[in-house]
Amino acid sequence: MQAQRKRVLILGGGAGGLELAAELAAEKTCAVTLVDVVSTHLWKPRLHEFAAGTVNSTLAEISFYMLAKMRGFRFEQGRVEAIDRAAKTVRLGDMHDQDGRLLTPARNLSYDVCVVALGGVTTDFGTEGVAEHAIRLDTKTDADEFRELFIAAMIAARAGADPARIVIIGSGATGTELAAHLRLSEQAFFEPEDERARRKLLDLTILEAAPELMPGANGELRTGVADRLKALDVSVETGARVAAVTASEVRSADGKSWPADIAVWAAGLVGHPCLKGLADFEMDRKGRIVVDDRLRTTVDPAIYVLGDAASHTPAGAQMPLPPTAQCASQQADYLASAIPKALAGETPGPFVFRDKGKLVSLGRAGSVGLIGFARKDDFYVAGQFATAAYHALQRQHQWAVLGPLRGTVAIVADVISPARGPALKLHG
Repeated sequence: MQAQRKRVLILGGGAGGLELAAELAAEKTCAVTLVDVVSTHLWKPRLHEFAAGTVNSTLAEISFYMLAKMRGFRFEQGRVEAIDRAAKTVRLGDMHDQDGRLLTPARNLSYDVCVVALGGVTTDFGTEGVAEHAIRLDTKTDADEFRELFIAAMIAARAGADPARIVIIGSGATGTELAAHLRLSEQAFFEPEDERARRKLLDLTILEAAPELMPGANGELRTGVADRLKALDVSVETGARVAAVTASEVRSADGKSWPADIAVWAAGLVGHPCLKGLADFEMDRKGRIVVDDRLRTTVDPAIYVLGDAASHTPAGAQMPLPPTAQCASQQADYLASAIPKALAGETPGPFVFRDKGKLVSLGRAGSVGLIGFARKDDFYVAGQFATAAYHALQRQHQWAVLGPLRGTVAIVADVISPARGPALKLHG
């Protein structure tokens, strides 16, 4: 039966890729294989919580191998190197251990339909010193590296006279949420004996090149985020176009500088660098693969692209869709229906994105956002409703990945006995 079914190969196990694998496998009409370079799935919108050490859910990171067995797809671990469109194969590179010993030689995987969901990365725009002296939060490894640096800086601040100084470049969701959760993590380092004598151990600064916080966001949302950052004693500098990052400071093009024990680069998202070398795809200026209104590449209808790797400009729009988990999830849901139809010789309708709003989680300062319903205008939300809506986004993802029954059981268990933050490792 497995050999008779059409083979769907999904490259990348992010929010969209994993949801698509789980949904397609559940239908049992295709033989589904998911490929990822790492063995566990991490919901990227919470990467800042891993970095800050405030993750409060045991469902935040899940094994691909476990999910494959649970949902009925095959998981192949490896780094994608190239797609041979003529042979309909994908090449995975050699796998080595930490000492460089060969574990698995390069191999080819065959497909009838291939879906590229390899995501995006934060770009430094060639800014001097970013590669050497700044952290970019693209992967779990980045988050782990940042957390170790943060802990060391906080221990030094507690032992010394000066607070640790963290400068975050970029005021989008990643930058603002990271700042808020770092302020929450600061509490783990206070001396408990005399709360009245507490001194600030952490200076937080957000730098934004644009003239306003969170450029492109709704004005009411920007105001809500700005008010909460102010309440958290997070300094925000707009119009600060960073020209260089050194080991001890961040410098702007107009000569201003900000001392920094740790610099975080959270400005700009482009397609993963591997995308341009996969095949002869049409690429946009941000290194993403151009797709049509059915998310197919312009050079091969057997290859689809979704999420941060895709550049899809809806009819009448001026810009491609935003690289968000919300968009990737909707694209995965669309392809779960469209791919079986296409394999059966039918013509599926076009993909239509429905913007359901934007939510920002700011730690102890709460959540704020815009919620959209149907065709009505977005409305501003804050407080407990916004916090519940923020967590509901991940719950929806977990239901899609685990299935309705397992997802509900796992989420209920997680709510009853969660891993509460700040979950900082003070040793090792």
